[in-house]
Order: sequence, then C-alpha cells, then structure tokens
Amino acid sequence: MGCTSSSPENKGNGLSETERVMGGRRGIDKSERIHSASERVKVNARRKEKLSEANSKPQDLPMPKLNASGFLMADEVAKRISGSVETKDIVLGDTKSGTEEGLLYVSYAAMTQRGYYPDKPHKENQDTYYICPSKFGSGEGDAFFAVFDGHGESGHDCAHFAKTKLPVYLASSLKKERAALNAARLREDPNASKLPNAFHPSNWPYLEKKVYEKCCRNAYVLCNKAMHEDKKVKDAMSGTTAISVGFHAGRMTISNVGDSRAVLGYRVQEESPTPAEEEKMEIGDETNTDLVNEVGKKVKPGDIVAIPLSEDQTPYRKDERDRLKKAGARICSIDQMEGLVPMHENWGEVDLGVDVDIEGDPPRVWCMNHNYPGTAFSRSLGDSVGEDLGVNAEPEIVTKDVTKGDEILVIASDGVFEFLTNQRVIDICAKSNDPLHACTSLLEASYEQWLNYELRTDDITCIVLFMKNCRDDDPDVVRSLMNAKQQVKKSSNKMIRELSMPDGVATGKRRRRWKLSKSVVKVVCVKMDVKMDVKMEKKENRTV
Repeated sequence: MGCTSSSPENKGNGLSETERVMGGRRGIDKSERIHSASERVKVNARRKEKLSEANSKPQDLPMPKLNASGFLMADEVAKRISGSVETKDIVLGDTKSGTEEGLLYVSYAAMTQRGYYPDKPHKENQDTYYICPSKFGSGEGDAFFAVFDGHGESGHDCAHFAKTKLPVYLASSLKKERAALNAARLREDPNASKLPNAFHPSNWPYLEKKVYEKCCRNAYVLCNKAMHEDKKVKDAMSGTTAISVGFHAGRMTISNVGDSRAVLGYRVQEESPTPAEEEKMEIGDETNTDLVNEVGKKVKPGDIVAIPLSEDQTPYRKDERDRLKKAGARICSIDQMEGLVPMHENWGEVDLGVDVDIEGDPPRVWCMNHNYPGTAFSRSLGDSVGEDLGVNAEPEIVTKDVTKGDEILVIASDGVFEFLTNQRVIDICAKSNDPLHACTSLLEASYEQWLNYELRTDDITCIVLFMKNCRDDDPDVVRSLMNAKQQVKKSSNKMIRELSMPDGVATGKRRRRWKLSKSVVKVVCVKMDVKMDVKMEKKENRTV
C-alpha cells in the first residue's frame, strides 16, 4: 500500500532506500536549509570570510630578511610599498563656465609603506588612503582626497572603516544640500525647469563655504558614531586619524581629526604695492609687506614656501589641553607617569610643523585615576574610551580659494612628518619631476629618518598633488595663512629645529621610550587586574 519492505542490505544500516538516497541531506536541520538565492549568497559570503580569516593567520608567514644592522633588506622594503604606478591628470573647478580662470589642472599620485615592528614583524599596515578624482558628490569638477592613520590593536579595522564610510556620508550630505538648492531655484523660476537637464546634478548650484564645511563636520561625526555602533570594529582603545581635502566651487576644504597633516606649497608671487604703500615708499618710509616662512626667514618672489592647512591636534596645544582637562582628563608624559620626570605642564606652544620631537616623550591623555588610554593626540575617529575624556571626532576645518600660487599639496600621515618639517617636505616635492616621483622621494626620506632615530619604522602614507591655476591670489589671505604660525612661541627644551639636528642624537632615549610605551599598557592591565582581584578578595572576606 505504497510502502516498501526493507531489503536485507538496508536492515544492517537501518535506512530505507529513500533515506539512503537522501542521506546527503538527512543531517541538515530545517532552519539550516537554503530556501532562496539571497540566503545562498549569505552562506557563501560567510564561508569566504572564514576562509580569508584562516588564510590571514601570520604564523605561517616567513620572517622578513634583515641586514647586519637589524633593519629590513631593500627587497623587503619594496614588498611593503603599494600605491600609484603612474601620475594621473584631472581637471577640477567650474567646468561649466568655459573659462580658464575657473579651471584647476591637477596631477596626483599616492603611495603607502607598511611599517616594521621588531616584536610584530607581520603587523598590518594601519595607514590607508582614499581618492575620488572626479564627480565626488555628483559634482562635475569636484574631488575628494583623504589619508587615515589607524592606531591600537584594531587600528587597521578603524582606518578601513573610516575609508569606506566617511566619503559616503559626505557625498550623501553634499548631494542632499545641492539638490535642495536646485529645487529652490526651480521653484523661484518656473521656466528654468523647462530647460534641458534642469534636474541633472551637473546643473545643481554650488554650495557656499559654510554649507560645505557643515557637511564635512556632520560626515566626521556620523562616521565616528557608526564606528562605535559597528560590533565588528573594536574601537574602545583603537581608532584612526582622518585628514581630508575636498575640492568644490574653486575652493579646497581641509578637515582634520588627529595628527595627520595637509601642507600647501605656495609659490610667492610678485606683489604690486598698494597706493598707500607707494606713498610711503616715496617719502622713504619702510613697509612691512615682506612675507616670512615658517622659521621666520624672509622669502622672495619665486620661492615655494610651506603653508600648513591643518594643525596637529595634540596635548602640546594649550587650547586642546584646557579642553581635555575640562572633560576630566589627566595630561602627562610616560616619563612623568613613571616618575622619571617631575609633573609639570610646561610644554610651551610647540609647533610640530617646524619643531621636531626627537625625544619621543609627548604629553598624553589619561584617565584621572587610571593609566589609560594614553593617546598622544586629542581628537580621533573611534577611541570610545577616550571620548569621555574629550578625545572626540569634531574636525577642525580650513577653506581656501585655489589660486595660481598654490602649486603643491601634500596630504600625509605622521609617518612622513615625524622627522621632516613642513618646509622640508615641500622642498622634496618641489625638486621632483611629478607627483609619483615626489611620493617615492618622501617615502625614502621619511624611512631614512625613522632608521636614524627608532628601532621601528611607522607606516608611511602620502598623497601629492601638483596644481595649476590662473586665478589671481588674494595677498591678504596668503599673508594671514603664513603668519598664523609666526606668533612668538616658547618651545620646550625637548624640541629643536630640524636643520640643526645632528644624526643619531637622542636615539637611545627614543628607543628606550618606545620599548617602555609598548609595554606600559600590558603592565597597567596586569596592575589593574591585581587590584581588582585584591578588592574582590577583601569583599569576599567581609562577606564571610
């Protein structure tokens, strides 16, 4: 009656013919069965993720080859470099105007070099960069460049998260604002909607400076919030810096969180005297129209000078220290924390674009009664533990019209600027044939300095742009940018000018502190665990 008797062969294994044929699926639970194509895609994605995790384990990787001095061989260094293979050319600015004055001709390249840590020879590159060379946020002549420098155990995850999310948040915000402007324009002029491509993004109005800056600020804050909420990114004691440059409406907007940097190479123009200055010259009065570079040296027309477009956000800055202390942070260096140096706050107003910290013992951010997180920066994306102490993701923003004097733009991590001043970086680029050559030269110069002063080498990343534009300069704007750093500052005695820095000086101190700083977190964690055990034991004894 529709049933089949079991054959002798099936009695031994207790399976019917149907069960034996379907045995391949017999062990699959109902909830595990794949019913749709979308579920199959998810399962395959999980399998690939597990496979990639298994393949990424570093224990099977060969140790890098070292020379007699303990540094990487040349071929090992070459393996750690990636980036552009050629210089690329783009046209930015007002491409709709049809005039040369509204156009900006840009050549760019980018490179990154993975660092070397003797205790972690296979440590991932925690630096990364992002480039959208055209039509960023649906703007025909818009572009976006950014560098991210991760830190902490999950720094690479934080940097790549920011690289993925920050441009998306910014582009979305820019589109929304421009679309709203276009809708308002069409409402005011009903005939405009009848024109061809009236609703196309290429015809949307440009944003004003303040609106673009607001979009940048919101994008950073949203990216930071998303990083905290993403369970895959462990950002309690990890995070990333973020320095970005957006080109829009003939302007460049620099947004900065952390201690990565954007530096402009400006060629000094021949400046025509104003009528008031001509009158003073006729009567023999001296005029104060001379520009000076970042070390106070007068420059003449034709010179290329470094103009910082961002300022490192570190506890060296008094305004940042005050803000952090108001949030409940304690500021001190590792030597102070270890009792090797008396407690003080006499850090001076150090300009890290001009002064080079060869001692390697900067002021850090700590909890009031605990020795963590110990960040040497005052703002970042991530670092949720430090956020309660004022280490937030609020960017500092600078906007400048692009003019004919703006010839070089360098966006780089602190791997470049740790031992190279702003002017030295711009000088290296100015001597290069193209941006790719400039990137290569910067990596070589930075790496050489790391070998001189450290046992390790940090990740080194840079984006270099060469720019051409025929728009006239605004002398007042240029002078204000250059003179912003010319205030008289008291440098700490731990800081010296790079030009007078002998090779190898204070190397031992930097290397000792590096060993100390990498072990301090482990020591602190052990001490905290012991304290917690003692507290728990006392509590149990009282209970008994």
